[in-house]
Amino acid sequence: MISTMRILIVLIIVLAIIILPVLFFSKSVKSKNTKQKATSWKGKLVDKDHTEWEDESSSYTKDSYTLYFETDNGEKVKINVAGNVYDTWNIGDRAEKIEGELLPKKV
Repeated sequence: MISTMRILIVLIIVLAIIILPVLFFSKSVKSKNTKQKATSWKGKLVDKDHTEWEDESSSYTKDSYTLYFETDNGEKVKINVAGNVYDTWNIGDRAEKIEGELLPKKV
């Protein structure tokens, strides 16, 4: 009976170690997306950034694509996007971000 109880406790601890970080990460991403969706603005694309992260111990690479907008009110907005979205934008393009949408659209 004691060994079964120990196994159960270890299993619970292992699950907590794995599940809790995943839940916190998911909540963080959802919160960021919710805040981003709640905004609305008009502006233009002022900069783009593509960064490639390399893992020196393997052949794994990760690409990060970021668009930088300046709103008509002078605010700076930074949005991480997928590569196919990144490629459709050029510096100087006019944008409109509608409340409820995740990403701005070209206007």
